[in-house]
Amino acid sequence: MEAEDAPESVTIDYLQDLYEGVEFDHLMHTDMYSCATCHHHTTGDSATDDSCIRCHANPETADDVSCSGCHDEKQTGKARTSDGSNNLYHIDKPSLKGALHLQCVGCHQSESGHTECLDCHAFTPAGEQRFKIKK
Repeated sequence: MEAEDAPESVTIDYLQDLYEGVEFDHLMHTDMYSCATCHHHTTGDSATDDSCIRCHANPETADDVSCSGCHDEKQTGKARTSDGSNNLYHIDKPSLKGALHLQCVGCHQSESGHTECLDCHAFTPAGEQRFKIKK
């Protein structure tokens, strides 16, 4: 997959009951970073993490390259083995929310981007009620 084939923007809206969707400017980010920076090895680029390279040195493009294609909404805590041995992998894979926050906030911190919750997230009426936000 090439960056030119990617969508210009992506709506991240899996917590839509409490928060409005976050409009992610995908095009701007593809101009600044390689696909593997965020998508790890799912776009066919080599993995960048030494732990991942052991198995994903020459990956093929995955059918689903979205964050939710690999990261579950809830962390399952289940580790996997590639060959039935005790060589566990993906034992530290975060949930979808964790992955997004680790990736986005971590990068924004290092690049002096927005890091406050409400910089990206707007509450829905249910979110305002849940967090007792007064207008």
